[in-house]
Amino acid sequence: MNHDVPADDASILYYDGDYPSLEIGEARAEHVVTLNRVGILGDVGHYKELARRTGGPVLEVGAGTGRLSVPLARLGFDVWAVDVAPAMLARLEARRAAEPEEVRNRLHPVCQDAQALDLPERSFRLAIIPFNVLMLIPDLGMQRRTLASVAAHLPPGGLLALDIMNPLVLTLGEDHTPHPSEPRRNPITGNSYVKTSLNDRMDEAQVQRLHGWYDELLPDGRIQVTEFSFRWRIIFRVELELLLNEAGFDLETISGDFESGAWTVDRPRMVATARRR
Repeated sequence: MNHDVPADDASILYYDGDYPSLEIGEARAEHVVTLNRVGILGDVGHYKELARRTGGPVLEVGAGTGRLSVPLARLGFDVWAVDVAPAMLARLEARRAAEPEEVRNRLHPVCQDAQALDLPERSFRLAIIPFNVLMLIPDLGMQRRTLASVAAHLPPGGLLALDIMNPLVLTLGEDHTPHPSEPRRNPITGNSYVKTSLNDRMDEAQVQRLHGWYDELLPDGRIQVTEFSFRWRIIFRVELELLLNEAGFDLETISGDFESGAWTVDRPRMVATARRR
């Protein structure tokens, strides 16, 4: 999430409904549909497999509400779950509190800016920047500093794994047509809601604003409307490799999905791994 998004922004309030967990709480059939539609079905399994291969400890940048860090801690890995948004980390803390003691002891939520990480653990074997987090740092200099900061916490040969949208499948011009989501369920209230989204034109710095509103059906039949707005900075395929190289990483793999499918201009995501030199 952007560092300046307020705690009452709808993109935070509805985050767990928009991007549900199949491992935390009740897994529902519609969750699979939602995750597939937003292109991240299989991401948790992908990162769990990388953790099994590399071992811990694990650094997650942009941990949000714990959708990835909780399952990793359950697997037996020490996880440092970093996020810049206190409201997101508060939900992660609530999830952590519901876990057995051994899982709680392995999960370390940290509120820090990823551009200037300063963690007691300085030698992570795996660092993860999942689900568009690098894009959600909406400034080129900030993205560069984030990658350098992560590199400083990895030893030579340490693995960085990340995934972002493939911009070649995005609408980069101004979108004048509102796009409603399928009905979803607010996991906090249990009410049904629909998210309607629009995007502005990508600007000269490759930054694009995404915005819209949520309509939640209240028990008394009224509709509660809550707005959201955030920015991301588009990163193209060649630019990603240049950014990684500048930060001291060598690109190892890049796929178009979480099943190691070959990357092409038509694939929805860029799922990458890189080794620190």
